[in-house]
Amino acid sequence: MSKHRKSSVLVIERQLISFLASIRLSGAALKVLLLFQTKKKMEKVGRRKGKEKWAIGNNGEIVFPYCEAKKKYGIPASTFSRAIDKLMQFGLIDINHLGGGMVKDMTTYYISERWRDYGTPKFKEVVRPKDTRGLGYTPENWEEKSKKKRRSKSKIGNENVTRTSNKNVTASRGITHAPSNKNVTEEIDPNFFICKGEEVIRHFRLGSNKNVTIL
Repeated sequence: MSKHRKSSVLVIERQLISFLASIRLSGAALKVLLLFQTKKKMEKVGRRKGKEKWAIGNNGEIVFPYCEAKKKYGIPASTFSRAIDKLMQFGLIDINHLGGGMVKDMTTYYISERWRDYGTPKFKEVVRPKDTRGLGYTPENWEEKSKKKRRSKSKIGNENVTRTSNKNVTASRGITHAPSNKNVTEEIDPNFFICKGEEVIRHFRLGSNKNVTIL
């Protein structure tokens, strides 16, 4: 793996910001995208002095494991997985190598340019490759790898009967309840407002610079 110096300055081009403003990207997915952008290590390419161009020197070697997303940034594994799928859907990132956490084999990523063709016939759709190696959890190996026992079907059946009965009794009495606190809490994600605030700041900078520089 080649070595590249990581800059303390992050540059995001105007066209990418305009594209992000035109698509429906959740706050979590936008947060993950910005974190991927911070993992870029830029370098100049080209032989003629003064004619060099900046390129991502570690593209295809970018690593962002689930454990880092959870421990360092508080992003649950399920949320991180959905964000990856969404970013791939819009052509913002691609998977270079699909790793397997059970053998400490890291997944590596590309910062993709496919988004430039999004919405046109030239756009190439890419989905997450399926892991057929059996390294992760499957219905067949779940108990062995998790060291846990599955719930018995009878217990699950009783729970379903109880929930259904309570729901029917409540409905028959004509009692209406407000949505649960759980649903309200999940809809109001603080990260959403943080990311939207960052978007507003970036838009204020669009007037004067070709590129937006985030220190």
